[in-house]
Amino acid sequence: MAEDVESVPDITTQKQLIQAQIGKTMVKGQTWYLIDSKWFKSFKHYVGMDDAWDTSSGTDSHPGPIDNNPLFNDDGSGSIKENLVDELDYVLVPSESWDLLVQWYGTVDHNTAISRQVVENGVFVKHCKVEVYLLELRLCKDFNLENEIRHKFSKIDTVGHVGKTMRKLYEIPDEVETRIWYCCAPNEFNELTKEESTVQDSGLCQNQLLVIETRSEDGSWNHQTKKSTRFNPYSYPTENRSAPGLCGLCNLGNTCFMNSVLQCMSNCPPITKYFLNEEHLNELNEENPLGMKGEIAKAFGDLIKVMWSGRYSYTMPHNFKLQVGRFAPQFSGYQQHDSQELLTFLLDGLHEDLNRIKKKPYIELQDASGRPDKDVAKEAWDNYRKRNDSVIVDFFHGLLKSTVVCPDCSKVSVTFDPFCYLSLPLPTKKERALEVLLFHCDAAQKPTRYTVIVPKKGLIRDLVTNVGRLSSIHPDNLIVTEVTRSHFHKFYTNKDALEKIDDKDVIYIYEMPVQNDTHVILPVCLWESSPKLGFSHEQLFGDPLLIAAPRKGCTYDVLYQLVLHKLQRCLRMPDDNSSWWNTKTRRILNGDLTLSEDLPSDENDRSCSDSSDCNGELIQRRLFSFYLVTSGADCSQDIVKIHNDGNPLPFPKHMGQSFIAAKWVPRDRDQVFYDQSLEDIKDDQSTKSNLQTLKLKDCIELYTTREKLGADDAWYCPTCKKHQQATKKFDLWCLPRILIIHLKRFVYNRYHRDKVDRMVQYPVRGLNMSDYVINKSHLQAVYDLIGVCNHYGGLGGGHYTAFCQNQSDHKWYLFDDNCVSEIKEQAVVSSAAYVLFYMRRDSYDEEMELN
Repeated sequence: MAEDVESVPDITTQKQLIQAQIGKTMVKGQTWYLIDSKWFKSFKHYVGMDDAWDTSSGTDSHPGPIDNNPLFNDDGSGSIKENLVDELDYVLVPSESWDLLVQWYGTVDHNTAISRQVVENGVFVKHCKVEVYLLELRLCKDFNLENEIRHKFSKIDTVGHVGKTMRKLYEIPDEVETRIWYCCAPNEFNELTKEESTVQDSGLCQNQLLVIETRSEDGSWNHQTKKSTRFNPYSYPTENRSAPGLCGLCNLGNTCFMNSVLQCMSNCPPITKYFLNEEHLNELNEENPLGMKGEIAKAFGDLIKVMWSGRYSYTMPHNFKLQVGRFAPQFSGYQQHDSQELLTFLLDGLHEDLNRIKKKPYIELQDASGRPDKDVAKEAWDNYRKRNDSVIVDFFHGLLKSTVVCPDCSKVSVTFDPFCYLSLPLPTKKERALEVLLFHCDAAQKPTRYTVIVPKKGLIRDLVTNVGRLSSIHPDNLIVTEVTRSHFHKFYTNKDALEKIDDKDVIYIYEMPVQNDTHVILPVCLWESSPKLGFSHEQLFGDPLLIAAPRKGCTYDVLYQLVLHKLQRCLRMPDDNSSWWNTKTRRILNGDLTLSEDLPSDENDRSCSDSSDCNGELIQRRLFSFYLVTSGADCSQDIVKIHNDGNPLPFPKHMGQSFIAAKWVPRDRDQVFYDQSLEDIKDDQSTKSNLQTLKLKDCIELYTTREKLGADDAWYCPTCKKHQQATKKFDLWCLPRILIIHLKRFVYNRYHRDKVDRMVQYPVRGLNMSDYVINKSHLQAVYDLIGVCNHYGGLGGGHYTAFCQNQSDHKWYLFDDNCVSEIKEQAVVSSAAYVLFYMRRDSYDEEMELN
């Protein structure tokens, strides 16, 4: 039930108040709240905060009470789901906004609030962020894993706080001296000595083991087990268990994005050789103000040595994770991140940590002024190398030519800029594929799943037209709905924009009889109540129904038969000889039904006071009873039982605000109802999206195609003295030995975020880039694939893995966190490819040839 809602201001005032608050800067120690993104999007549509749908007047339907249930796990534990993504699954609002929204709209239950603290991260630049997920650590006393306890801490909790918590959990008296150890490697422990250090600064990671050790009365420490080879909390492998380079990386908590990048970098032969020979220690630039004090290079080098030692089949990259979090606060937590963003940080961090230029000279840039490209390119590269000289530049940096032309004065500006990876766009279409489930008017017919191609900027009318054409059903007889957790979340009209449907939304389309004044459409949801359902004991189940009920003369019995008919595919009725069924009977008592003793009390409409009135006729009892559930204007829900008095039923006035709940007797639901939602579906194969496979060259050609700059990216023309929407073109001038290609699968704009899952065909051997390099003196441009960073799933987290070719045996391996397995070369090309690593075939000189 929704909480009581006080007086609500008009939507314009609501919009102004919330907009003023959600733009506030986060401050350490503040409390912010998570709100389900779908509900908040409905709220923004309602009050006119979202310009995407042109709803400045607030024309969308009332959002209803705040519902955060989609953010919680389904096990009833009250914990939130893993891998939730900010702005995709939830939005963050300050406590003032939360209080106002609860005051205006209420909440669906008292367990809705999800509050989190703002914490501060960073070394040089402090950065505040909401700590959505706490860090779960494994705790034990005196190295005895049998008394292990799991406990969650904030990353800003101090070691002293952790120690006090452990003393309390293990009931250690104040007079007993203790010390805390953390497991950092196989059979290796380090002591946490600085009580003022935070969990984050100490480098503790998800599921890491902490041991609180007590001193005995004789003054000795209980550490005998600590050095025992039998004490192995992470089941580390013994030495010589893997070949060099075939070392997995433990997932420290949503760190698969980091592991996949590290594996690809580890399998770049010249980089591996450089760090294994410890050349980086002689080139550390710890004074570089743009660097990381050499810490990133040292942590990466240490990790490479472990991965190529051949001693372990997997290891824990906790120190590398700690250093990344120190210098890049956005990666400090344990949420999923973009692997390409981590790769960008790593390449830049390694370059600055290992920059051989200790003091960068000032260099004034010169305009091309019509000079030959060859001269301008050499000048640009020489100037760049005067300020940037590192192993990363040696192997990963190339040169791009950028040509900008003013549309008014035809001024041409030519520049040559270094790059360390190519971000290639994927050609997009003006259509999108929507998967929908069509429920036919004939209840005996299986639902049909269609994958329908519709315009991205189209309307619901386009969707029903296409579904109608494919199913031979008139579009006017189709009703489009969004279903969430077995109930109708939204009913769409033909004028609604298709952009309102997210790819993850569950769309059901219902075929109805010819709609006229003789029938009314009733939403019906299935409801059950049982102690086995967790703390709420209540839930909706199955697929919701749309019933075409006669407008006149629709009694309780008529509606019951209509619902029973619609459910025929899901019911397995017992035969007449079933003892369980025959013991539950009803007698007709003057038109009223009296139930046998073992039926729930709420099944009785009226009791029979005089048995002489009973005519003795037996009928089988009903499986469910009806309730009318109505959402009021104040966001409350009113649940009223519908009695079987023989009179026509009252119909809901608004289909989107009310529905009929068919409440089942618990035992009957278990005995009779069989959910057919997964297996009893017919797939229409003719509508499967047949998107043409892309080739890598298509993406390269699109990258080098001339484009017009947008208004937000206007170029300042020195001749016109103003910003112009000029044309811009990229050309490849010189390519590095290791060419990194980033496929831009994630598309972001102001209103929409999406992932492009189209297959891109890329060669494993012999990628010839010669046709795309305009510097004809740059002859060596044939590459072979050495690594692939893969992303599986959608925007809401997903999973990263890596395919890498081992430089020793030249075989391909799958690196999936701590697991490493050999794969066939054919499996390396997949639709999950996100970042490609290619190495040039030629014998490479240390200096790039630009002449």
